[in-house]
Amino acid sequence: MDKTIDCSDRVGGDELKGIKFRSLAPGIATHPLIRGGRLCLEGTGLKVTDIVAQQKYWGQSPAEIARHFDIDLSQVVDALNYYAAHTDYIDTDIELNNLNHEQWVESHHGDKTREILSRRESVS
Repeated sequence: MDKTIDCSDRVGGDELKGIKFRSLAPGIATHPLIRGGRLCLEGTGLKVTDIVAQQKYWGQSPAEIARHFDIDLSQVVDALNYYAAHTDYIDTDIELNNLNHEQWVESHHGDKTREILSRRESVS
C-alpha cells in the first residue's frame, strides 16, 4: 500500500525526510513522498488535478472550489493558472488517474461491476 504523506507534514518548511520540495510555479510544489509526486498546492495535500476536476467536470467557479476545499481563493487561482500553462500534462494526469481507478475497480469488483452495468443498460 502506498504510504502517502500529507504536505502538512513538512519539516523545516523546505524538506521532508531529507528530500527538498520542488517548487514548480507560484503556489505549486511536488515531493516524491507526497501524493506519489503529483503536483500539490504548497502546504497542502490537495492535488492540482483535484482543483481542475472541480472546475472542468463539476462546473464550479474558483470561489466555489475554494469553499469546497476550504482553501484560499489565491490557491485555486494558482492551480488554475498552472493548468492553463500545462493543460496537456494535467489532462493526461487526470486521464491516467481515471484509468487507474477503473482498473482498480475492475480488479477488485469486476464481476459485480459488469453485473450492475448490464442491469443499468437493460433499464435504459
